[in-house]
Amino acid sequence: MATSRPSVEDAAKAEYDRASALFGEGKFYSAKQAFEKSAYGDWEQRAAACVQAMPETGELFHDPDMASDSMILEFVVNEEDANKGCYISVFTKDNKLAETLFIKGGGTVQTRLPGGEYSVKDSIGTEWYGENEQFGPNGYYETMVFDEVEGAPNLTVLEDGYQYTVTINGAHGVGQTVGSTEGSWDNR
Repeated sequence: MATSRPSVEDAAKAEYDRASALFGEGKFYSAKQAFEKSAYGDWEQRAAACVQAMPETGELFHDPDMASDSMILEFVVNEEDANKGCYISVFTKDNKLAETLFIKGGGTVQTRLPGGEYSVKDSIGTEWYGENEQFGPNGYYETMVFDEVEGAPNLTVLEDGYQYTVTINGAHGVGQTVGSTEGSWDNR
């Protein structure tokens, strides 16, 4: 029994359909790549539409189980390029997502969490592909290193009743120095 290979046009349409499905799942960078690979129909417009408008500065997600007024966590981004954005993810010590925040250009955002142990990841870039794929592989990804909890260098202890400020792209010699480990888009 002979099997026939799909025509070039059928293969291009299948890739286009896959790109449309990825777009519907909010995987905008992956959709852009698939639209470009397909070169089918209105692929150029669809690929261009995959780059999303950056959110305004503020909280994007906050786990309702993490609601509290007892501790203030503030993030400051020192960035002069208004075309850059910074996406911040805060996780509990059990690696449960507590919240996500966005700072467009430079600025400050505050949130409130209960006291506890947290880890923080951030990503920075100029082309936003939504929360699922952030800035794509051309973004910069890192995990903050606090060295406060033995055996878990990425955890910080935040106590009730205090306000904490984390400055990203901060000047040297200001406040407590927090290191970071460079991450990758695949491990965001």
